[in-house]
Amino acid sequence: MKKLLTIPAILALTAFAAAENRLFVSAGASFLRPADAAYRSIYGGQVVSPEFSASVRLFKGLCLGGSYGQFSRTGRTPELGLEVRARQSYLAGGVSYLLRMSPSLCLQAGAGLAGLSFREEAFGAEVRGHRTGFRAEGGVLLAPEDERVFMGLTVGYVSARVPGAGFDPPLAQALRLGGFKVTVSIGIQLFGEE
Repeated sequence: MKKLLTIPAILALTAFAAAENRLFVSAGASFLRPADAAYRSIYGGQVVSPEFSASVRLFKGLCLGGSYGQFSRTGRTPELGLEVRARQSYLAGGVSYLLRMSPSLCLQAGAGLAGLSFREEAFGAEVRGHRTGFRAEGGVLLAPEDERVFMGLTVGYVSARVPGAGFDPPLAQALRLGGFKVTVSIGIQLFGEE
């Protein structure tokens, strides 16, 4: 059902952006510090992963947008030293405000909701969980007015807490997904004015 709704939503946003001349898409690298201490003890304290985002400027500096990121890690259990693998992903959406400070520099801040998911493979078994959480971020864009290409540096936090009962199969303890992240990106404005 979600996939059925995703395609019309993308087409509607693209049509709206074409009419408004303001669709921005970007790709970048996120440096994330996982929020959960138990996760960090097994998989390490930092992750580098790709992140993709798109936004539509609705009115003046008000934008509607979303982002997607995913990362996988391999670690070892503290007691036995056995190998385990985990993957986290997030799909976030919300509103932001873009404020032009000069002909080349913009500030951006935003917040919204995020759907986070987790999968871990250990000892021949798999555990899965997902939860809706939040996303908040702010950053700087190097976006010259007469150019279509822009670069960004964003600092943010994406997080959700999955209770032990929220996993399949259930776990004894909760897990915080996501964490603090810094993203460096490059993007392009589509349907922009000539």
